[in-house]
Parts: sequence; C-alpha cells; structure tokens
Amino acid sequence: MQRLRELWSQLSPNGRRGVVGGGIGVLALALVGAIVVAGGGSDEAAPTTTTSTSTTIATTTTAVATTTTEPATGPVAPLTGLRVQDGSLLERPALAIKIDNLDVPNETAVPQLGLLRADVVFEEIVEGNITRLVAVFHSQQPGRVGPVRSARTTDVQLLPQLGRPLLGWSGGNGGVVGAVRSSPSIIDAGWDAAPGSYARAGPHRAPHNLYANADELWAKAPGGTPPPPALFQYRTPGQAPPDGARQALGVDLSWGGGAAVAPVSWRWDENIRAWVRNQRGRFHIDQDGKAITAKNVVVLVTEYGRSAADSRSPEAQTVGSGELFVYTNGRVIHGRWDRPDINKPATLVDDNGAPVLLSPGQTWVELPRPASTTTIFR
Repeated sequence: MQRLRELWSQLSPNGRRGVVGGGIGVLALALVGAIVVAGGGSDEAAPTTTTSTSTTIATTTTAVATTTTEPATGPVAPLTGLRVQDGSLLERPALAIKIDNLDVPNETAVPQLGLLRADVVFEEIVEGNITRLVAVFHSQQPGRVGPVRSARTTDVQLLPQLGRPLLGWSGGNGGVVGAVRSSPSIIDAGWDAAPGSYARAGPHRAPHNLYANADELWAKAPGGTPPPPALFQYRTPGQAPPDGARQALGVDLSWGGGAAVAPVSWRWDENIRAWVRNQRGRFHIDQDGKAITAKNVVVLVTEYGRSAADSRSPEAQTVGSGELFVYTNGRVIHGRWDRPDINKPATLVDDNGAPVLLSPGQTWVELPRPASTTTIFR
C-alpha cells in the first residue's frame, strides 16, 4: 500500500485521471513512477527535468494490432520508411482524411475506424479545445475510414507538405470551404465532390457517423499527381541512439480547459516495441477492439492563432518553428522543428543540431500548445 501511495504521488494529473477513470488496465500503465518535463518553455533552454526510478510497466490486457511483417525486398514507403510488397501503391498521392475525435460521455466519435492503417496521423486542436485527427494514407489500402468530419484552416497550412494530397472531409463553413478549394496543393475528395464514396453507419449517432470508402477516393486524383515526399528520416536497424536521447516511459499531452477536453497519454510497451495511446483516462481503441499504437510520437510544440474563417476556431501555425519532442524506440529526443516553407515538411534536429531519426513505421504528430507536454521518464 505504501508503494502504491508513492506511485500515486509521482503521477501527472493526466495519469491520475487515467487511474480513476480507466480501471485496472489503465492502472497497469499509469503506475509507472516518475515524472516530469513540462514542454514548451523557452525556445532556447533545454527542459528542466526531474527523474526517479520506476517499476516496469505491466503487460496490458488490451489487444494490440498484429505487427505487419516487412518484406525483405521492395520499394520503401516515403511516409513510414518500411518496404512494401506492392510498389504500385507508392506511385499515387497521399490521401488525408479528417477524423472526428470528440470524446465525451454522452456524445462520442470513439472508437474510430481506419487509424491503424494510416501511415501518419496528425492531431490538431479545434473549437472547445477538442482535438481532430488528420489520418494520412498511402502505403496501405485503408478500406472504410471514419467518422469523417469537417476541415479547418489549419489543414490548408498543414497539408501542402504532402505534395498534392487528396482530402477526405465533410465540409465546413464558407470560409473554410473556400480556403480548401482555392488551395493549389489540395485535391478535393470530400463529401460534396465524391458523395457516392461516403455513407452514414453505426455505431455512433449523427453527425459522428459518416464514413468514407477511402479506397475509392484515389480516383479523384488527376493523372500524374505525384506521390508524397518523405516527412522524416529513419534510423537503420541496430543504429545507436543519439547522445541526448533519454529513456522514457511516455508522454502526457493536455489541450487546454473545457468540459469536452480529452487529455492524451502515450506509454512505451516493451513487448510490442511501440507506444500505446491512452485518451481521457482509458486505452484508445479502434472499432476492431485493437489498441491504437505508434512507432513514433512526434510532438511539435505549436503556437495557435485565430482562424480568419471563424474567430472561435484556433489555427495551428505549422509554418514556423518551435520546441520538439520525439518519442521513438523507448526514448525521448529533445530539440527544435523548423518549417519555413508551406510546401515542405519540417526539419527536426536535436539539441546538438543533428537530424532526428525515427523508427520505421507509423508516426503520430501531435500539435499541442506551449507548456502542454509532460515527459514521463524511467
């Protein structure tokens, strides 16, 4: 009992909410000991850290997705760094789909469908400090994906780094619709452009029940539309981590105040060698009952302004620079991101100025405000 009290005292606020709200499975992840780094302080200074030893994370009882075996030969997918057997998939453009992530007890879009088949997932803040997801598909056939929701002006700034992607979305206010459709870098594959590829279905009630047949949406791309460029650099098997990398149990992310806010945690699972996602104090699962996991969690600490299309809507300033936390291979690397050109991805460098290398596989890119990132150290 004394040990439990000690572990409780070491948990972050997100972790404590997880223990109370998530039951035994979350308790196994949450009682990990040690804290903390608060992200998003001075752009120049390294984060202040406090560490302590911790118990090993217990094995969870939540099902995890089966790891896909990478073929020994074949072209490398630019958005995952993994080889694929069907090289024709890599000749097409990226497909980005806006995914609903409202997660409150009486009205929810969780669990979603298709996130495990995305190459990259971006998480951005919208009204009420709710988050919405941009799932980017390229190297797999995703099938049915959803629930699909509306775009934001954040997406107009975010998506051009993917070359000329298609966007699956359910619409938006007049300002957002005009911004999306006037962007030379976005191909409209939304509800209005391809109504036959969308349908409403369970398990959630409207408006959280619109799904896209994502495999059909690639037909909206004009011939010759190029594939996306690589967003990240990847380490080779057995490559040693950089000197500044520190072993980490995970990260807690907060989005701001409000009754509909769903805090997020990621925790390293040594058994599957991946980060397991926790949202609103419980495992985040898909509609197949599998836990949402990622090989990499890239946190780009981001300033938000007000959207010109709606003053109530926050707009992530993803063209610019800021503090960086990269969670990969059971470690955290601190540094900076820099994206001066809307048509190019951000460069990621550590505190020594060296490029940050990710593990091949799916990556989640988190876009929290400053002072909203807490690293949980071993």
